[in-house]
Amino acid sequence: MANFRHIPADILEEIKIKNDIVEVVEQYVNLTKKTGANYFGLCPFHNEKTPSFSVSPSKQLFYCFGCHKGGNVINFIQEIEKVPYGQAARILAERSQVRLPESGDEEQRQRDHLRQRIVMANTEAARHFYLNLRSAKGNEAVQYLKDRGISGRTIVSFGLGYATAGWQDLYDHLIDEGYTEDELRLTGLFRENKHGNLYDLFRERLMFPIIDTMGRIVAFGGRILDDSHPKYINSPETPVYHKGQILYGLNVAKRTQAKAFVLVEGYMDVLALHQAGFDQTVGVLGTALTQSQVRLLRRYRDRVIVGFDADEAGQQAVSRSFELLEQSNFHISVLV
Repeated sequence: MANFRHIPADILEEIKIKNDIVEVVEQYVNLTKKTGANYFGLCPFHNEKTPSFSVSPSKQLFYCFGCHKGGNVINFIQEIEKVPYGQAARILAERSQVRLPESGDEEQRQRDHLRQRIVMANTEAARHFYLNLRSAKGNEAVQYLKDRGISGRTIVSFGLGYATAGWQDLYDHLIDEGYTEDELRLTGLFRENKHGNLYDLFRERLMFPIIDTMGRIVAFGGRILDDSHPKYINSPETPVYHKGQILYGLNVAKRTQAKAFVLVEGYMDVLALHQAGFDQTVGVLGTALTQSQVRLLRRYRDRVIVGFDADEAGQQAVSRSFELLEQSNFHISVLV
């Protein structure tokens, strides 16, 4: 594994320049602009009720007046992700597409490169789906959204798209964009037939890009527009996506000023509530809230409003969720 001693000073400087500390910190901490030049928020490194965590956009430094932790953007990732300095630099390099020297553990370097290629392929797939939706191919999907009150602004905000009926529509597009079949197999966007040929997993579906807290498209959900197939299918587990460790919409919700998250089940629930002004809404993408998702919520808030469906499955999910949330000392209420 490469470490900071193997990363030249000029490369480290480039990493810091291309990763604005306010943008990076905001992916973990709810910052507000105070009087003066600095941003403030509740410190992620110790419990406090009054914000004492300061971020300086001009100096590109953070400092907590409570626990006295401070440093640059790499130091912040090192502390928040609990990784060595070199790994923190690598995370930020991947985020900003800074090329690191071809040294260190070759196997680790290849894994990092493949993860980056998967995210890049997902990003291109999302663009392809979005353009499909905006074309004549997506008319039925657009009408489906209109019938459910989803606005054009929400479509753009969440990057919604449409997967056509073609068995290799996305496959052909990504191959044309220079991705290899080995890379495509790792994205989770394709299945393999008995002859070893890849075909599109998502066909004739409204597409929901799933974005992590670092702003990366790591997976997709797809909804059929009629009742001919299973209503929803989701990306399988991949090197960049683990379902129980992500919450749909959190990349937006964590930046709001709301004191509590609203926790719902699925994609359309999140869209509807965001559109109604509840930008703090996140979806568990199912009814089984996990411990990893609870830890992710706790990183940003200590209050949750649970809004699962009123059916039996939804109420059972509320009961399970309450137990996990209470163990992490959340203040919990129920949306009625």
